[in-house]
Amino acid sequence: MAEALFSYLSDDILVSIFSKLDGSDPRHRAVLSSVCTRFCSLLRQHHRLLLPLPPSHHFPNDSTNTPEILLKLHFCCPGLLHAGVVSESGFGSEDPIGKRRKLCNQKEHLASGVWSLSREQGSKLLARQFRDDCLYICDWPGCLHLEEKRKYRLFRGVFVDFKETRVWKALNDGKNKVKRKVDVGGCAFCKSEESWDLHSAFCLRRVFGFHDDGEPVVRAFVCDNGHVSGAWTDVPMYS
Repeated sequence: MAEALFSYLSDDILVSIFSKLDGSDPRHRAVLSSVCTRFCSLLRQHHRLLLPLPPSHHFPNDSTNTPEILLKLHFCCPGLLHAGVVSESGFGSEDPIGKRRKLCNQKEHLASGVWSLSREQGSKLLARQFRDDCLYICDWPGCLHLEEKRKYRLFRGVFVDFKETRVWKALNDGKNKVKRKVDVGGCAFCKSEESWDLHSAFCLRRVFGFHDDGEPVVRAFVCDNGHVSGAWTDVPMYS
């Protein structure tokens, strides 16, 4: 039905109409892509409609940054496992209801908070020597999770041209390369099975520090496609 009604409009006109949608709510694009095959195809071809960014920043429309992945980065929380807050063996609750809640928090889900990505937030996360790298992460406070010990604010993001960044070079430099790889259940946004710990690689600002129990105030992990998952705690991120 939709295809019949819009068959009289050219692709350029439809793209112009799509671009007028409220960019702060990515669900509009998700709904459009499910209306008909033509709409889905147009959104794939013009993937910037899914994740509006400044024209100078380009995400290759390849298997590592498809429209679906960019859309997921925009509004999907990575969950406690991918953010490194818990391990796969950390869900031993005997209470069925409590266990279901934990498993839900473990997996990716619709994020609470503001659905936007900011390079300014990404720059504040990185150590000084890496701030020329272009990292977009979600705006504060991210997706709030109330756990037994403390509050966790989960964030997600993406590096532009990741394999050209100083962060990538630091992660792959020298004999400590293997030690920086961690198991956080793979990437929450793509099929990559390997992740690197940005904290242990000294890519994050050192000012964040640790809690009294040794837990880092901020943790962040990046897959080999440049997708970032992490968490900051109830200590203000930018104190």
